[in-house]
Amino acid sequence: MHTVTIKNGAEKTTIHSDNLDRISGGKIVKAVNAVDSFTFTIYPDNAGYDKLKPLTTSITVTDDSTGKDIFIGRVLKCPDSMNEQGLICKSVTCEGRLGWLYDSVQPYVEYKMVGISTVLASFISKHNAQVGDDKQISVGQVTVTAENNYTYSVNWVSTMDAISEQLVGKFDGEIQLRDQDGKVYIDYLEHIGHGTDTKIELAVNLKTISREVDETSVITRLYPLGAKLTDSEKRLTIGSVNGGKDYIEDSALVAKYGVISGTQTWDDVTQASILKTKATAFLKSANKAKKQYKITAVDLSTIDMNFEQFELGCWYRVVNPLMGIDEDLRIIGITINLDSPEQSELTFGDKFETMTGFMTAKTKSLQTAIDNSEFRNRQVIDSKIENATKLITGAEGGHVILDPSEKPERILIMDTADINTCKSCIQLNKNGLGFWKSSDGGSAKTGPYTNAWTIDGNLVASFITALTLTGLKINNGSGTFSVSEDGTVVANRLSSKSATITGGSINIQTSSQNTSAIQLSHNEWTLKVSPLEIRIDNSTIGGHIVLQAGAMSGYWNNELKFSLDTNSGNISTYTDSGKKVFTVDTNNRAMYLYNENEKTAVQCYGKTGDIMCNSVTTKNHTLD
Repeated sequence: MHTVTIKNGAEKTTIHSDNLDRISGGKIVKAVNAVDSFTFTIYPDNAGYDKLKPLTTSITVTDDSTGKDIFIGRVLKCPDSMNEQGLICKSVTCEGRLGWLYDSVQPYVEYKMVGISTVLASFISKHNAQVGDDKQISVGQVTVTAENNYTYSVNWVSTMDAISEQLVGKFDGEIQLRDQDGKVYIDYLEHIGHGTDTKIELAVNLKTISREVDETSVITRLYPLGAKLTDSEKRLTIGSVNGGKDYIEDSALVAKYGVISGTQTWDDVTQASILKTKATAFLKSANKAKKQYKITAVDLSTIDMNFEQFELGCWYRVVNPLMGIDEDLRIIGITINLDSPEQSELTFGDKFETMTGFMTAKTKSLQTAIDNSEFRNRQVIDSKIENATKLITGAEGGHVILDPSEKPERILIMDTADINTCKSCIQLNKNGLGFWKSSDGGSAKTGPYTNAWTIDGNLVASFITALTLTGLKINNGSGTFSVSEDGTVVANRLSSKSATITGGSINIQTSSQNTSAIQLSHNEWTLKVSPLEIRIDNSTIGGHIVLQAGAMSGYWNNELKFSLDTNSGNISTYTDSGKKVFTVDTNNRAMYLYNENEKTAVQCYGKTGDIMCNSVTTKNHTLD
């Protein structure tokens, strides 16, 4: 059995035990590299009902048979409710203490040429500086290793996300919190848990088992990608060390599944040979069909010392001849049912990615890309500054000419003493400063000077590199693009391959009520948004829908077919010639049928059940 204790400051209260109050529906969920969760329902007659405080009340679940704490965490939320029978309760959700790492953030920082232990220690140090004494963590065992040539960068993300993305995401491994000598330690291990001699065997302790194989993540042809090349989005590939091919294949998987292409990115790899080595290892080990088992088994450790208790991360021999299973499997998830421990479930094998998890990861990836854009821009600018510094401070020789020497009108700085033979020239005179090189064409004497700064304030340049441009206004001769002091962008037209707006809004105003402010098109479909209406067209079928503030109308070949009055709720249909045929009057609960002259021919009233018409013709029926 289990004992559940809550703590507020120094005050402890037992809310669940064999002899005292009990909670209902208690369930603990544990998984590798995830924050533990504990959910339950508590009623007003429990001593701890009014003592549950979100984020401040700590909670511990102890296994009475072993004396071990199987859950340590805090109350996350506890909304109360009452059902139809008047029964009042609170539905409590708790998170394990690994969730402490969400209470701190890692400011912008970049680590280069340092080990994994150093990076983890820095993350934890910054965490400890931000939280109270009750959430302090010390760095424990670190067995995951990597070469010290990686770059780690974070930009105001939670400590948990920093560890997940910069360590676990890059080097795999698993994290856990561990108690020792009154302290809480974080371990970063290749694998938590250990091997055991305990079997889960049919007719002994195995109750139920289900097996699922996920082959959706298999890649048979892998295109490995390394670090980005220069300032572009292009990445390092293996073509130069792989006979011109940018991919490698698993011939056995190709024979089984056919060609299924995919990519894997190693941001820190800058050599094609290393990239190919990593890709080959990935294709052999990580790229396989995932297999997972859901098992309910009797925990015999309480009655037989030869059996070990089921623990997360540990390996057990699973034997079921009826399903052809006889292999060592690892527990990657445990669900403990406090009301019915015999219904607790074990998850063995590989971790599957749910659609929710997939979308969460994609969202985080997008947010990280947005957050790191400033960091990447800073890197580009730093490299430009470094290059400019080398060009200017590292220059040797050259010739400075005052032309003409008797009464100089300009200063020439050239690689030779003759303006007619030089290959590079900087010219300064009363009209401005110009830069010329032989690759621009022409000559230093006659130009063209494709990069210049003239006395009238014009700057002619191939590239402009800057952290901030103040008072930006760009005019290409046919329109002006400007950015005001409050960040407003003014342009006649914007064209972009893609755009991402995070935490903001779009406000578009037009000068005409009939102008479509927004138009979205895909194949035969078009969506037009104007101040007065929204219109959806399909060019293939010739129909369109119009949405207005007070109505919705449907057209076929520009002929009105139906209308919905959003104020009254009335619905009407029309003939090909646009004449009204049928109307549903929502407010009066009535229906009307019209003749060819749009005069009412039949009226049906839902309130009274009356039907009114000019005549009724029946066959073999009696009308009352």
